[in-house]
Amino acid sequence: MSKMRLRRVTLAGQSWRLAGWQADSFFRHAGHHMKGMAELGAVARAVLPGREGVVVDVGANLGLSVLALAPLAARLLAVEASPRTAAALRATVAANGLEARVTVAPVALGAAAGELAFHESDHSAGSHLLSAETLGGEALPTVTVPVETLDALVARHGLGRVDFIKIDVEGHETEVLDGAAATLAKDRPTVFLEFNAWVLQANRRANPRAVLEDWLARFPVAHALRGAAPPLRITPATLLDFLHDHLVKRGCADDLVLGFDDAWVGRWQAA
Repeated sequence: MSKMRLRRVTLAGQSWRLAGWQADSFFRHAGHHMKGMAELGAVARAVLPGREGVVVDVGANLGLSVLALAPLAARLLAVEASPRTAAALRATVAANGLEARVTVAPVALGAAAGELAFHESDHSAGSHLLSAETLGGEALPTVTVPVETLDALVARHGLGRVDFIKIDVEGHETEVLDGAAATLAKDRPTVFLEFNAWVLQANRRANPRAVLEDWLARFPVAHALRGAAPPLRITPATLLDFLHDHLVKRGCADDLVLGFDDAWVGRWQAA
């Protein structure tokens, strides 16, 4: 394994250090992810205008999303299932002096407690598989990682409330939401997550339309980010129009914001 390195990245005009490995494509091409991080930060600023909120970052990876979110929150719980990637995440947190506000939780989140086989990849910290039958995962080294629910993790870390949740877990977003039912009911946080029809089908054999319908049933308000344009409201009546755009025009890549009201939209400004 190559030696862990630090590289400079700039987010919202601020310079940070990101830890990772030169062989890792996510680390090498971190600049390609800056647009997504800027959009994440723009939503978080609208949701957490006082910068006093509590954030849970599920699928924190090497820590780019942590760097986008940490300046906007009083406390941040960064969740990363891959033991190798979690080590780099801790190094990113330490290199930027964020230990007082950011706690790393090296676990997977799901619908119930347990454990799962996790396939490590030296190629990309952002591409780990949880099933040997998908995308050649059987050829990758395997580790066993613990699984918790988000509700249990929040309780274990003594978070009195949660204001904002970011989820990017390669198609397993629904399982994370299943394990967050109590937190969602009590705190009504805003949820920023990835919707990717290809990953849902490849990694979970899930029907993207059914997944989206399920999410819309859980949250009264849903928006898709559209760059500098105002966030696009998605409703059951417009679901198929959105899905057509997602599949045909956007290459199966959308960031959605799910919530219980749309107050953040009035404060939102394009990244």
